[in-house]
Amino acid sequence: MLDKIFFIIACIIIPVLWGVIVNWLFNLWQDRSSNRSDDDYIFPDYQI
Repeated sequence: MLDKIFFIIACIIIPVLWGVIVNWLFNLWQDRSSNRSDDDYIFPDYQI
């Protein structure tokens, strides 16, 4: 029973952590690219 609970928790936590990390990386990438170009701000679309 404990294995099932850990599996369910892992299925919830791993995608959340992945989303946080990817969001953080995209924000870093966006900050770097905004320093190089003076183009109008375009909101990136991260849909899958």
